Amino acid sequence: MHDLLKLCCVVWLSMGTAFMGQAQSGACSIVLTGRIMGLDNHAPLAGATISIRGLATGTVSDSAGNFRITGLCPGNYVIDYQFVGYKTNVASITVRTNSPVALAPVTLTPDNETLKEVVVTEHRSEAQQLLQVQTELAGNSLDATRGQSLGESLKTLPGLYSIQTGPSISKPVIHGLYSNRILTLNNGVRQEDQQWGSEHAPQIDPFLASRLTVIKGAASIRYGSDAIGGVILVEPKVMPTLPGIAGELNLVGGTNGGQGLVSGLVEQAFGKKLTGLSWRLQGTLKRVGYAKTPEYYLENSSYHENNFSGTINYSRQHVGAEIFYSQFSTKVGLFTGAQVGSLADFYAAIARPEPIIQPGFSYDLGRPYQQVQHDLLKVKAFVRSERLGTLSITVAQQQNVRREYDLQSFSRITDPELYLKLVTQTADLIWEHRAIKTATGGQFSGTFGFNGITQGNVRRYLFLIPNYRNYGAGLHAIERYANDRWTLEGGIRYDYRWLRAYFLDETTNLTTAKTRDWSNFTVSLGATYQASPQLTLSGTMSTAWRAPTVSDLYSDGLHQSAVAYERGNPNLNPEQAYNMNLSVEYTGKRFYADLGFYNNWINNYIYLKPDSVPIIRQRGAFPAYSYSQVRATFRGLDATIRYKLTDQLTITSRTSLLFAYDHTNNDYLVYIPANHTDNGLRYDFSTTNHGPLSNVYVSVTSQYVARQNRVPTVTQRQENGQIIFTGDFAPPPPAYTLFGAEAGFSWRVGNHPMSVILTGSNLLNRAYRDYLDRFRYFADEPGRNIMLKLKLPLTLASRQ
Repeated sequence: MHDLLKLCCVVWLSMGTAFMGQAQSGACSIVLTGRIMGLDNHAPLAGATISIRGLATGTVSDSAGNFRITGLCPGNYVIDYQFVGYKTNVASITVRTNSPVALAPVTLTPDNETLKEVVVTEHRSEAQQLLQVQTELAGNSLDATRGQSLGESLKTLPGLYSIQTGPSISKPVIHGLYSNRILTLNNGVRQEDQQWGSEHAPQIDPFLASRLTVIKGAASIRYGSDAIGGVILVEPKVMPTLPGIAGELNLVGGTNGGQGLVSGLVEQAFGKKLTGLSWRLQGTLKRVGYAKTPEYYLENSSYHENNFSGTINYSRQHVGAEIFYSQFSTKVGLFTGAQVGSLADFYAAIARPEPIIQPGFSYDLGRPYQQVQHDLLKVKAFVRSERLGTLSITVAQQQNVRREYDLQSFSRITDPELYLKLVTQTADLIWEHRAIKTATGGQFSGTFGFNGITQGNVRRYLFLIPNYRNYGAGLHAIERYANDRWTLEGGIRYDYRWLRAYFLDETTNLTTAKTRDWSNFTVSLGATYQASPQLTLSGTMSTAWRAPTVSDLYSDGLHQSAVAYERGNPNLNPEQAYNMNLSVEYTGKRFYADLGFYNNWINNYIYLKPDSVPIIRQRGAFPAYSYSQVRATFRGLDATIRYKLTDQLTITSRTSLLFAYDHTNNDYLVYIPANHTDNGLRYDFSTTNHGPLSNVYVSVTSQYVARQNRVPTVTQRQENGQIIFTGDFAPPPPAYTLFGAEAGFSWRVGNHPMSVILTGSNLLNRAYRDYLDRFRYFADEPGRNIMLKLKLPLTLASRQ
């Protein structure tokens, strides 16, 4: 009853707010795809603008002339196809049902008249510049994940998993790889936030993004070393161009944990003398109390977030600049049942079927907890020339301050046990040369770039990693050739990394330093073949590498949040990866299939291995982990199949299979995601005869996660009266199946729309444990959760 009352309050609040604004389009999920070519030579037009009138949305074609627009509703649309040197093509289309729409190829006629300025209503996604296998979360699919963390949101995509530390900390996993092997670009800036820890979640507000794009597989050529597993692009929506003030309000309420969240956005574009100038302010407040498993609450699992960002943008056809600032601040409680005082307590906690202490619900947040603040300042500018292409430069500074507080303070003061302050400066210089047409009808396009990074880390209080300073620089070139149905891409990159770590001898008070440096070349080759308007085949082969981090090399201390002693290995060598991806995509009138195969061979793969000998410290004896290095392979399959049983009923199946192996020891690796499949059935109601309601749909889903049987054997022995485990501290949990449901609609009262999405997860309230959760040794996963998500586009001043 308490949960129902909270949901009713959220609904009442959002209904009242809905009358503050005027209409903008509701959340829908239709995907529109097509291809654009020149009539004179039938060559693909890379960089053509495709915009939809009245929606302020659109895209830019890629190097093969292909384009993709997401988040459309059923209805009638007028589309403008524009390209410099060609006449504008205007076409009308009618979309009748919520299903993918593949348009016939569009041709543009050369125009010799004087050209007028073309305003691009939505910039090309960063990912569209690459041929690598990728997937995205946008439109209605992204709205349905609102209220979740970045890691939890991405779990809905095939090939994506998350490694968790209880219900409040989630890190993205791509094809079994995570932490420093995945790069996250936050509004075009490489995110640097102590990502080496398994319980160090990305400090990014998902409400910043209008699209989350994941590049699966090695992407080091464009983004630099470390991108062995892939890249996550957090892309805000395009800045406004129509004069006027508008905004958006998101409200989220959840029953499990009593979650309450409000996120707002206000933006304005100027007209007349200030044409091209715009600004945006955004902020999010989030509060969550104790999570509840089917049988008990998890004590101290509360967490808070306070985030905000601001953008000032000036953009014209040939020149532009942008200043962006964001601050992410969070305080995350850690489940007290996972905090132990000795190794005996640790093993006893594992053996218990449930925690000893089972409190009632509360929003209290005390020790142990993490407190993290991440600040990002970015300045970007570009110059565009029809003869030379586009030159852009982005410089940014980030500061990440992490404080970790133990269950009890031995110093009897309020200082944290662990304090880390990381300051990072990055610079990116990218030149995208103009498209060059060949006599055979083909077209060359490409980019050349420089990336630089410098970091300094300062620690205080207990030792885990040393102070350090590092530098990195990279040069890359990527060239694409498109001709008729083929697009070919090749790239090469050189990187240099330098690291110096500082160690203080507390006895002599002398500081010593250890310096390492590494360099390497990486290459990539890719091809896409458009066999028909419905069938696309693509493949890539690439190399990637990653230099060891300070944590890999020199960790030596108790990691408070993980409740584990971690030991580095100063003899580690750089990881070297050889990656291959193949994909087949078919888009028919009723049937859609996307199959992706991958194989990633990694020499010198570095991972945190559970040790057999405990470490004795002031608080007691703790399980120890040490960084080890082996030859490993990660191979698997991502499959998405969708079939329209009727015009309104669609069945979807997503399956991810992953097989990882340690070839050095002829054994399996720990903490590798289990195989799983998600299946859903969705019904879209007719768009007519529903009065104020539109875009009404309901769906039911099931998720099956297999038991991870491919793990090192877990054994135990007695040594000096102490039980010692090897391989892991407990066997993997059993397989489980979860059921969920979702319903949504757009509610229009007069001219005031509101998007409403109601989701339910673990509806049968099943007790289960997930292999990738570090707290699976001690407690079950959260039980049933009902979430209500309201989105209200607002127009605060008239737009022309």
